[in-house]
Amino acid sequence: MRIAAVQFHIDHKNKEVNWSRAEEFMMDAAKQKADLIVFPEYFIGGPGKHMVEKTAPGEAVKRFSDLAKKYEMDIVPGTLTERDPADGHVYNTAHYIDKSGKVLLAYRKVHLWHPERQYMKKGENGFSTVKNRFGIEIGLCICWDIAFPEVFRELAMKRKAHLIIAPAYWSLDDGGELAVAQDPLSEAKMLNSISTARCFENGIVFVLCNPANESNVERKQPFGTMAGRTQIAVPFKGPVAHCDHEREEMIIADVNIKTLTEHAEEVYKVRQDWDTGLVYGGYANCGKSSKI
Repeated sequence: MRIAAVQFHIDHKNKEVNWSRAEEFMMDAAKQKADLIVFPEYFIGGPGKHMVEKTAPGEAVKRFSDLAKKYEMDIVPGTLTERDPADGHVYNTAHYIDKSGKVLLAYRKVHLWHPERQYMKKGENGFSTVKNRFGIEIGLCICWDIAFPEVFRELAMKRKAHLIIAPAYWSLDDGGELAVAQDPLSEAKMLNSISTARCFENGIVFVLCNPANESNVERKQPFGTMAGRTQIAVPFKGPVAHCDHEREEMIIADVNIKTLTEHAEEVYKVRQDWDTGLVYGGYANCGKSSKI
């Protein structure tokens, strides 16, 4: 698969500017024959209670589906802040849409970042996967989810994902004064470390897509200093495409997911050990002591 990920500068004041620029990136990715394009969390308008989708349920998803069909490209369009008409709660939702415009997978964020908990409800449906048109098992998670190795165990070991995609809205200020006092780039180092660790420890390909920052600083918008560090990480190599900065950029990588993940399993046998109970918490250990 040829995967594109956009470290996108979000205009927090004008959603239509973001829609227009997203289509420009899709047009560019299509010219480069990308199979999949990924955008950051909240990239259509930024975070906050005021961004709860005011249009009819599914309208934004339909708009993304139309773009997927127009450019014949799978898309993970960041996340949408949606109010469920059935229960009235607000959720942070990511989608995997294939090039036919069909929504193959929708995921509601489970691990909400602390400010989100004031107005959002965590997803109650857990984690699931789906096969895309290349026969690759895909899993989605969002931003703070990636801090928990258990999420990747669930997706990779139990749900058999080989490609996990995480739209994020992660800032250099998220750690607060204590983290910044230790190292101003603490959050960037965390993103880099997690991305490499998750693909190595699970034998999966991992795409992290986070916003760009520089214009936020210039416009003095109150949304923190975005951390960037969008990357595509694979077993054996770590990042094969990486924005090791906060500037806007689209990265593209050709990734042979099947070969990389099969070779990782052949070498490390993490899935085999999980299934046979040699990994703490693996299938064969349910209800019994670990063999470790």
